[in-house]
Amino acid sequence: MLTSIICQKVIRSFICFMIVMLSAMPLFGCQVNQRYTGPIIDVHMHAFAWNRYGSPPPRNPVSRQLPSAQSDAEVIDQTLAIMAELNITKAIISGPLDDVRRWQEQGGGSFLGGLYYHPRNPLPELDVVIAAHQNKTLSVFGELGLAYGGLYPHDPSLSPYFAYAQEMQIPVGIHMALGEPNLAITWAPEFRVDQVNPLVIEQLVLAYPELKIYLMHAGWPFLDNTKAIMCMFDHIYADLSVINWLLPEAEFQAYLLALMNTAGGECDLSKRLMYGSDQMIWPDAIRLSIENIQNASFLSHQQKADIFFNNAVTFFGLVTD
Repeated sequence: MLTSIICQKVIRSFICFMIVMLSAMPLFGCQVNQRYTGPIIDVHMHAFAWNRYGSPPPRNPVSRQLPSAQSDAEVIDQTLAIMAELNITKAIISGPLDDVRRWQEQGGGSFLGGLYYHPRNPLPELDVVIAAHQNKTLSVFGELGLAYGGLYPHDPSLSPYFAYAQEMQIPVGIHMALGEPNLAITWAPEFRVDQVNPLVIEQLVLAYPELKIYLMHAGWPFLDNTKAIMCMFDHIYADLSVINWLLPEAEFQAYLLALMNTAGGECDLSKRLMYGSDQMIWPDAIRLSIENIQNASFLSHQQKADIFFNNAVTFFGLVTD
């Protein structure tokens, strides 16, 4: 009988203890997934023709939504509407120079132009690039999809562009991630996986130690090498573009968590990760890319603010209200 009474008291005490602990959990750092509602900067968007991938355009590979735009003007209008709705105050767009100019003319001050490289879009001569930078058509060198053309970042042909970028403190964004399956045996025969391994950035940094570099797509899937190169050189940033909507959510979340695990340490990547959509011809990808970051329950509200806005302000030297 005595044993039964003692057991009942122990059980009641345990229940009371659990009730107290559960009610106090927020006080002990239980994190609630808060949505970020402040301004957003998209550091990786494209100014492409509406029919770049064919007419009619293909469906968004994730949402399966068919683009409704039938002209460049319609794509730009749709993009601007989504940006306004989602509080994206600035986007860095790259594409053929004529397309970049067209987007800037229609978008007012919403777009900063980026120098674009792709085998279908070779780099303009340096004097053309310098003129476009001086007249503010170009503010960033990127996206530079060097690997698609079989180029490493330290290729001698790129030296004049990087020398100018370093001299003028122009940020440089380089494609650092895999592409679609089988591209090396289809349309990009010179592409090699090691060309998008972030470790190849080391030679570029050593040649141009003051060059402002960001790894586009955060070096996926080279997690350890991305962390290694960013921890070795603390002025290198990365964007989360395309992997934040094209990858399965579980894969993206795991990759982002591994990068964020450095927060608070000597190499704090949380202060150098930036939001990008890699919007090409599917404006609905912008919403998908934002939601997959918003849904990351391991991110604090401050960390979301850094990714969506603060880190880009710091890296690009943007002036905000």
